[in-house]
Amino acid sequence: MHNLWQDVRYGLRTFRARPGFTAVVVITLALGIGANTAIFSAFNAILLRPLPVADLERLVFGLALREGFDPFGTSFLDYALYRDQARSLASSGLATQRQFHLLHQGEPERVVAAAVTASYLTTLGVKPVAGRLFTGDEDRPGGPAVALLGHALWQRLFASDPASIGRAVELDGTPYSIVGVLPPAFDAPFSAQLWIPLQVRIDALPFDQRAATAHEFVARLKPGVRLDQADAELKQLARRLEQEHPQVRQGWSFGLIPLRRQYLADLDGRAERLLLVLGVAVGFLLLICCANVASLLLARGVSRETEIAIRRSLGAGRGRILQQLLTESLLLAFAGGGAGVLLAFWLLPGLGALTPIQATALGPWLTDFRIDGRVLLFSLAITVLTGSLFGLAPALKAAGSNGLMSAIKRAEHHAGAGKERRRSLSALVVGEVALAATLLVGGGLVAKSFHRLQSIDLGFRPDGLLTMELPLSPAKYRALSQQVDFIDQVLQRVRTLPGVLAAGITTNVPMQRGTTLDSVFEVEGHAPPRPSEVPITAHRAVSPGYAEALGVTLLEGRLLDANDQQRALPVAVVSAELVRQSWPGEDPIGKRLRRVRAGQRGPWMTVVGVVKDVKEDRFNFRIARPVWYVPYAQQPFPPPALPLNLVVRTEGNWGDVAASVRASVRAVDSSQPIANVMPLREQLADVLIGERFSAVLMTVLAAMGLLLAALGLYGVIAYSVGQRKGEIGLRMALGAGPRDILRLVIGEGAWLVGAGLALGAAGGWVLTRLLETNLYGVSSADPATFMAVAVLLSSVALLACFVPARRASRIEPMAALRSE
Repeated sequence: MHNLWQDVRYGLRTFRARPGFTAVVVITLALGIGANTAIFSAFNAILLRPLPVADLERLVFGLALREGFDPFGTSFLDYALYRDQARSLASSGLATQRQFHLLHQGEPERVVAAAVTASYLTTLGVKPVAGRLFTGDEDRPGGPAVALLGHALWQRLFASDPASIGRAVELDGTPYSIVGVLPPAFDAPFSAQLWIPLQVRIDALPFDQRAATAHEFVARLKPGVRLDQADAELKQLARRLEQEHPQVRQGWSFGLIPLRRQYLADLDGRAERLLLVLGVAVGFLLLICCANVASLLLARGVSRETEIAIRRSLGAGRGRILQQLLTESLLLAFAGGGAGVLLAFWLLPGLGALTPIQATALGPWLTDFRIDGRVLLFSLAITVLTGSLFGLAPALKAAGSNGLMSAIKRAEHHAGAGKERRRSLSALVVGEVALAATLLVGGGLVAKSFHRLQSIDLGFRPDGLLTMELPLSPAKYRALSQQVDFIDQVLQRVRTLPGVLAAGITTNVPMQRGTTLDSVFEVEGHAPPRPSEVPITAHRAVSPGYAEALGVTLLEGRLLDANDQQRALPVAVVSAELVRQSWPGEDPIGKRLRRVRAGQRGPWMTVVGVVKDVKEDRFNFRIARPVWYVPYAQQPFPPPALPLNLVVRTEGNWGDVAASVRASVRAVDSSQPIANVMPLREQLADVLIGERFSAVLMTVLAAMGLLLAALGLYGVIAYSVGQRKGEIGLRMALGAGPRDILRLVIGEGAWLVGAGLALGAAGGWVLTRLLETNLYGVSSADPATFMAVAVLLSSVALLACFVPARRASRIEPMAALRSE
């Protein structure tokens, strides 16, 4: 311990004596360790940190799968079967989204709620902070009207008063007795603010309600059961349902995913792959930093050869010298690690703003990119690893000195003796260039993919569009005719407002977050090619004038108009993709198709128009999906309990128009809540948030890698020129001109860059295998990107080599020879 303390004090004195060297090393390490700490903080929040549920690793989420891959909600048929017969599940629960109107401080507002089975919250293992959870008796048809409040709603309505348990809150005119309050930031499922019992008897429901895939299913695996085993069992049970109810289950299967992935809205695991790629990228950056610092330490070792040789001659063993040098390396690493953690603190707000996570629930937990104990332990671990990595090779080389006389002899012939050291430095630079090339390839491909995604034609004109949600009260607007009458009155008032160019109503705006509507359909006279095929389309029930307000392009026929009322001929306007799938090569106008829902079939709808494809589906943004627009007044099935979306095309200040629109809605119904008033552009801003996150970070990491590699190359070439000063002077004395010296030095750098590029191309190819599923419109082996990386890296390397090469070409031959 005494020796260690001596080494620490000696190392600190050494660093104070060379502040420039110390600062460069600490800054370099801070960049690498800080970037790794920041990315790990995101990884920790998204994938590692515990959530407010019990034994998260055993919790799974269930999905009905159309044609084996397209995810939908769970039906009562599925739930009852798996609850009763799945041997791999310890417990399970079901939830359905609800909307309620709540009058708070005289202002009507919408409350997002979840109707859950009594087993839902117990399956999650949630503990209330006040009161209790639902009982089995409360979850039966005709049970009492009781509710659980979210913590934020409890604070807002009752100022966190524990005496509020047992009091009533009025929802849609019905008083619900409060029985409990759930923990802070818990809002699963649906980002709910309030929970009520589901209160259904499944076997007493009509078949179409039992077969509707409209619910969320969670389950807890039995101890020792793996996810793949439970998934296989439920798939087998789903095949039984397909045999028993082929009219609604043909082509459908079932799957389980980890519950955390559902909360992340990452059903296909894209966010996990993105974090893996970023983890590899920041790891490469850290390796570049280590190579740079190792190069500095090797070069610094020249000035310490005599010191170390004297220590050896005075009796210090190789192990003692190695301990001293490694202690110095670790001191530098700890200084860099501390600075890196501070840098990570500074970077985290920006990283949080770029977060790719659009959580369906528990968002405050999953997007809390903070530095906690686990992140600090990670930072400490990579700091120690980094110090050992960059310090070991220089320490072993320096500790291998054989004594004072050998050091003196090497000093007398340093030009030849430096070859071995230059080879070590050159190997480090080749590695740096290879890693930088790998990062540049990855960053180039991701940036190019992001640019292509930004250029996708949305199929409508988003600029100037104002949107707002109008959640209708199920008690007040129970009948479809009442809803249509409300819509007509609102649109009649809104369209006459100053600054309003057009207005319409829809069930979902393009790429809306949350629950969106799809419909299974069948085409008259066209049976699916395969029995297992289930044709599906985005379903938009809209008012006349909606398409004009949205700004879609009519390709053929007409749009919906005021004549398309409830008693008129059922009609539909379809997208070009639906035409391609249903009537390839045919004229679709006048063709008929109909909606199929849980075995029930709606009336045949006649196609009266075809519009250019519109990007309606946020989670299938990269592909063309069919969509139809049907009159809101012609819905054959009861409309879902989802908010209406009012879309207004404006000119001028949208804020002024929004105030006028709000007043017009309240003039029709003074108790009507209005929510999420915003330009449509704001809703679209986060559609590509994951791609933007990866593009920005990969580009920044690639730029940092390029800069560090260029600095490393510059340092090695400058060191080489200094070591070969006598040789260069001799060459010039024998007739070599400045151009010859430039060519010699730049050629040395070119060999290093060429070797690094060759290795980097191979590394880039490996990295792009991880990126492949996240790329759009660009191949992972895109030759243009690889060529651009080679040109950019070569140009920067040439510039890095030119400065020391130019200095070498100006060496005075006689002065250089005298110094030898």
